[in-house]
Amino acid sequence: MDLIEVKISDITLTNVGFAIFLKPQDYPEQKVVPIFIGPLETHAITSVLDGITPPRPMTHDLIMMFIPALGAQVVKVTIDEIVDNTFYAKISLRKDEEIFLIDARPSDSIALALRADAPIFISKKVLDEAGVSMKSNEFLGVKDEFVSDESTILNEPSTPKSNLEILQDKLDKAITDEEYETAAKLRDQIKKIIDNT
Repeated sequence: MDLIEVKISDITLTNVGFAIFLKPQDYPEQKVVPIFIGPLETHAITSVLDGITPPRPMTHDLIMMFIPALGAQVVKVTIDEIVDNTFYAKISLRKDEEIFLIDARPSDSIALALRADAPIFISKKVLDEAGVSMKSNEFLGVKDEFVSDESTILNEPSTPKSNLEILQDKLDKAITDEEYETAAKLRDQIKKIIDNT
C-alpha cells in the first residue's frame, strides 16, 4: 500500500459539523482530505494542538497512560480505506519486536497520534478518492460529496469559529432539542476551556 504522510492543516466548523483537513507532506498535488468528526472528538484533537492540559485525564489521555504501562508504543496511524462513505484507520502499536494493528476511527487515531507524537499517514487510494484541490484556502475541485468519519455528507465549508463559539452553538442546539445529557457534557467542556484560559 502506498502511504503518504499528512499533517493537520486546519480544523473548522462547517455547515454540517466539524471538519479536520489533512494535507499531504512533500506531495506534488495541492490537495487536502476533509474528514468530518463530532464535537467531542474535535475537542480531543484541538486540546492537544492548543496545548491545553485538562485537570483530569480525558479518554485519549487515559489510553496514552495505558499503552506505555503495558510496554507498548504508538508507531503510526494510517487512514487506509473508505467503505460506504466512511473512513477507516489503523493504529500501529509496537510491543517488543511485534507490531499490532488496531482498527479505529480516524478521529480517535489522530487524537492518539498527536499525544504520542507519532506520524499520520493516508493511503494514496484514499487521497485519490477523497482528496480535494485547494488554493488560497478555497475549494477548487469540489466533489459532489465528501466522505466522513461518521458518514456525514458535506458540500462546502463555512466561516471558522473559535472552539468556545462552536461548543456554545452545540450547547444551545442540544438544549433546544432537549438533549440534556449532551448539553451537560458540552457545558462541562465549555467550563474547562474557560477555566484553562
